[in-house]
Amino acid sequence: MNRVSRTWISLIVIIAVLSIILLTPTFLGDQLPGWWGKVFPKRGVRLGLDLKGGVFLLLGVRSEEAVDQELTNIKDLISEQLNKDKILLKGFEKNGEALTLNFFTKRDLDNAREIGTSYSDVADIKETDLSISFTLKGSYVEELQRRAIDQVKQVIENRVTEFGLVEPVIQRAGTDRVIIQVPGASAFDRERIINIIKRAAVLEFKIVEDIGPSDQTLLAKFNVSSPEELADQGLKLHAGDTGVENEKFFVTGNEAQVTGQYLSDARLTFDELGRPAVSFSFRGEGANKFGKLTEENLQRRLAIVLDGVIKSAPNIEDRITSQGIIRGSFALDEAKDLALVLRSGALPVPVVVEQERTVGPSLGRDSIEKGKLSMIVGGILVVVFMIFFYRLQGLIADMALAINMLFIVGFLSAFGITLTLPGIAGLVLTLGMAVDGNVIIFERIKEEVRVGKSPLAAIDAGYSRSLWTVLDANITTLLTALILFWFGTGPIKGFAATLSIGIVSTVFSNVVVARMITNLFYAEKKAPALSI
Repeated sequence: MNRVSRTWISLIVIIAVLSIILLTPTFLGDQLPGWWGKVFPKRGVRLGLDLKGGVFLLLGVRSEEAVDQELTNIKDLISEQLNKDKILLKGFEKNGEALTLNFFTKRDLDNAREIGTSYSDVADIKETDLSISFTLKGSYVEELQRRAIDQVKQVIENRVTEFGLVEPVIQRAGTDRVIIQVPGASAFDRERIINIIKRAAVLEFKIVEDIGPSDQTLLAKFNVSSPEELADQGLKLHAGDTGVENEKFFVTGNEAQVTGQYLSDARLTFDELGRPAVSFSFRGEGANKFGKLTEENLQRRLAIVLDGVIKSAPNIEDRITSQGIIRGSFALDEAKDLALVLRSGALPVPVVVEQERTVGPSLGRDSIEKGKLSMIVGGILVVVFMIFFYRLQGLIADMALAINMLFIVGFLSAFGITLTLPGIAGLVLTLGMAVDGNVIIFERIKEEVRVGKSPLAAIDAGYSRSLWTVLDANITTLLTALILFWFGTGPIKGFAATLSIGIVSTVFSNVVVARMITNLFYAEKKAPALSI
């Protein structure tokens, strides 16, 4: 390396300027000029849940439900094709990962065989007497479950982002869990956020078969004693929340003719009485299905079912294709939130809140203050130690250390890494590791001075012969940090990310920045005495 390389000096200056630009939003916030976002990033360093306060949720995803849903989809598709081909289906059975279709005659079975072979890629097909069984393959089951978790993560991210909160942290944890962190959520918003995240938002449209003031009254009408027996007749009992006194329970078909998966939009509106409601509209295929459903059931009541509860059941006066309205006893915020979750989509499978935690902003401020104090105390001790033991070289190391910290926080901002309390611990640890690299180099320079080399020669030899030692020490730690980042979650991942960036920046600071500053001090032909 040249004693004073203009290329290296220019690179250091460019990185320093970029770091300052990236950090500016952190300190100025809303005071940035209007043109800033068009030219430079507006993000700045993000504070994590433990520093800013907010909501933490650990959701367990019931991904096994995706298998049952896929079997239902296969059954529906096959049944539709059988109806087109006028093949009569006797019934079906679902058992674990298998679906069995039963037929009346051997001829029906033979005619259905060709339809069933189209699913050979995803299921093992087996025939017995008058039935065909489809057993999903293990690899396809794993794909379904993995896809379900990814869809849950995406739906929740859409909901939280649309709620108006910036930078939520949503990530997978293990094979069947999702972590949600919403830093900066106010006390007023926390309960609403939790409800929005937890809500399934499964919207179904079904034709009403009967209505009654109690469940027992309806069950007696159908000569059954339980909802399970009613389900054997292809019907389902629903509770009602329509606001009508004698309409507390409804009987509908078991399967929904149209679902909310076809919604294109949902918005807050008001009904004819001025009460909050939710308007919705369908896209392409959904509009066609909804139009067919309403056209075939004129003068019957259409149940609008949300998460298993009937919210309204209007009478079908005419064919409806693309638009409708959900009425109910909604508060204004409740109607807004319902429209939001319907727009973002229903959760593909059920989720269970396994852990719920709220962190207050006062605790976060306390953590920040303690983190600042630890960094200030640690930094002062490092600066004093280096100057006391290594004099001028120690001062140079402290200057390089300050530039190093600027680089690290600049990189944190550039990569959008959320700074947490463990992340602050990673920064403090980086201070010590940076000094460790300088100590290795300076001790080597001392050895070169003792054998009689000039200051410039001793510095060149010290840096060049210490390079691999510094690299080895930091690479082993970097590998550990990367493993923590890969397998860790939450605070562990934040610590690993901060430490990894700190290690890379520290090596650059030790090997390049400190040496360039040293070379600037000793660039003259009459170099000063090496005070080390």
